[in-house]
Amino acid sequence: MASKTAANGSKKKPSAGPSSDGVVKSKFKLPSAYVARPLPAKLNNYKDASTVIIHPDVMKELGINPGSMCILSKLGSSGVVVLAKPGDELSHPINVVMLSSTMRSVGNILFGDRLEINKVQDQPPYATKVTVGCVQGIEIDDNEIRKAVERILNDCGIIMPGVVFNVDHWNMVVVDVQDMTLPDVSKCDLNQDSTTTVEDSSPYLSPPVIFRRGSTKVEFTKASKPSSRFNLSHSIGYDSVGGLAKEIEVLKNAIHLPLHKPKLFSEFGVAPPRGILLHGPPGTGKTMLLRCVANTTDAHILTINGPSIVSKYLGETEATLREIFDEAKLYQPSIIFIDEIDSIAPNRASDDSGEVESRVVATLLTLMDGMGAAGRLVVVAATNRPNNIDPALRRPGRFDQEVEIAIPDVEERIDILMKQFERMSSEKHSLSAEDIKEVAAKTHGYVGADLTALCRESVMKTIQRVLGDDDKIDESLLKVSREDLDNAMLEIRPSAMREIFLEMPKVYWTDIGGQDVLKRKMKEMIQLPLEASETFARLGVSAPKGVLLYGPPGCSKTLTAKALATESGVNFLAVKGPEIFSKYVGESERAIREIFHKARSAAPSIIFFDEIDAISSSRDDGGSSTTAASNVLTSLLNEIDGVEELKGVVIVAATNRPDEIDSALLRPGRLDRHIYVGPPDYSARLQILKKCTSKFSIDSQPDYNLEKLAEHTDGCSGAEIVLLCQEAGLAAIMEDVEANKVESRHFEKALSGISRIITPEMLAYYEDFASRSGIAV
Repeated sequence: MASKTAANGSKKKPSAGPSSDGVVKSKFKLPSAYVARPLPAKLNNYKDASTVIIHPDVMKELGINPGSMCILSKLGSSGVVVLAKPGDELSHPINVVMLSSTMRSVGNILFGDRLEINKVQDQPPYATKVTVGCVQGIEIDDNEIRKAVERILNDCGIIMPGVVFNVDHWNMVVVDVQDMTLPDVSKCDLNQDSTTTVEDSSPYLSPPVIFRRGSTKVEFTKASKPSSRFNLSHSIGYDSVGGLAKEIEVLKNAIHLPLHKPKLFSEFGVAPPRGILLHGPPGTGKTMLLRCVANTTDAHILTINGPSIVSKYLGETEATLREIFDEAKLYQPSIIFIDEIDSIAPNRASDDSGEVESRVVATLLTLMDGMGAAGRLVVVAATNRPNNIDPALRRPGRFDQEVEIAIPDVEERIDILMKQFERMSSEKHSLSAEDIKEVAAKTHGYVGADLTALCRESVMKTIQRVLGDDDKIDESLLKVSREDLDNAMLEIRPSAMREIFLEMPKVYWTDIGGQDVLKRKMKEMIQLPLEASETFARLGVSAPKGVLLYGPPGCSKTLTAKALATESGVNFLAVKGPEIFSKYVGESERAIREIFHKARSAAPSIIFFDEIDAISSSRDDGGSSTTAASNVLTSLLNEIDGVEELKGVVIVAATNRPDEIDSALLRPGRLDRHIYVGPPDYSARLQILKKCTSKFSIDSQPDYNLEKLAEHTDGCSGAEIVLLCQEAGLAAIMEDVEANKVESRHFEKALSGISRIITPEMLAYYEDFASRSGIAV
């Protein structure tokens, strides 16, 4: 259908011979790409909707006659068919093509995009039927509207799926087209891939047809977008972005006013804002917001993807930057997007910055300072490492405004998930609004990219569930369920937690024998403030920042933390005390800061410090604490109640040596709740024995007396009782490898070998600490 003649000049023009006056004419050189620009205002109507204006020398070189058809496409992709018209030879730039908003919409082409031109050999067929839908999703079947639609389609000439036009106050879209060569979608077998989609090798982004009034039939449908069998690329608009309503409003004001109403600022004698910096964790939607701005603003768009402009040749990177800013000044209003700006403008004072980086930063500073008289020009940059950018860029006059794209809260997660599932047909999922709200409440710390991955994984789970052994799919069962979404949550973890996420064993409160008071206190002090944070804020009640679990070894302190991680459903960070220390200066303190940064990002979250005495030894013991340990403790104290508020993060620490912990860490406002986890009482010991002997077949043994065994284990820790049961089971196996029960004599043998770690002196030590602390719970 299309020739291989591209904009890069692959088709050579024959060498020019000498003219009549004997002078050899120079050969015309085609541009490597063409810049997309709008049609003149006088031509921007439906009669010129299919028109593209090209420099006459380019048309001549490519062999395109005026009024003939060509394919206009982004570099390396399929394109749209347009009618070529020559521009003015003197005023029209050689590397510019002008096209209508209609064709830009179908081809997802922005002002400033680089395009290529290919010649069309065969004329598109005449349409037998054109199906039109209303963007608002309402089926319209009015005779007057039908006539208006036919008139507009006839004016357009070339019709293709995705063409949008207005009739009265309705936004109409061409949903489907039919001709003698295309299959009728109503008669397609949806199980046959060959008839459901347009071939990927097609040069057309959307199959073109010619509308002939009187012979082409127009039908209306409820569908509000083109058929899925056409591989159309859909542009992202603000309405398709969830959870960023406040940020979008800030962006609209900061970009729209300087570009389209600059006189408002000049009337007050002030310069409009020239730069906006978007920053936040990876996956929160910074790059997506840049695309939204590009798709919804009629401005010339120039994009710099960080390292893509960096050249190995001296001065080329700076020259590329200058060319981009020069083009932006030429085609105003214009926006320059710089993604991952930290990669091309690092802090010049850092060790990683060299001479090349310093020159690039200096060039960027100079260019941004030169924007003052540039008129309607805005620079928007994005990064997830704002502190790595050179400070000179972040002052007023350059990046005047900084917009943080933070990790979404529960309401924003609901909005994101709602928009994700709105893209699916209601027939493709069985999720209610309540289901989505419950999932949003559980996905603490998930960013927008995580939630998108969660929806994609739930679809994968649905397909795996429905897919038969013969690879056949029952379409009626292909529906995402709540179970599929829950299973997907087991696979997709928050991005902020992936580096430090631990596979915690599934331990529940019921797995802990006894300790009913401990369980209740943990629920009240940790789970309740996290789950009912709004109520706490409404009543002005501060939730405890930290809880210290202390008691003899083996009494369920760590097991309690594991159960808390499972039952609370919030993000859980487990830190082993001694692993914090590093041989490198400053690394231990950095590790503490990184842990709390991750916890804040993924809030609500719980940080569990096991053996916290290893990193918080007292500074009042005559200098036995090392400098490194003292610095780590200082960092820990600053993170808990320093200048930066610790919101949505609860600290749980465990130790069996509470008097070794520095008193500053135990004061109110830090680890201000102390819970003594003592040896199990008779009832707790009996529960532990019943859990550990559930598979010992003791019901058939009349001489088996767990109550008596619970009395004999008085003073034992929970770990020692578990060990007793394990030793009894091992004794039964050693006696008979085919054993199917454990008898009382095996327990008697195991009991004789158990030594009690907990002594009366140890219990007195903990009682003394409780009386001295004064905050025992």
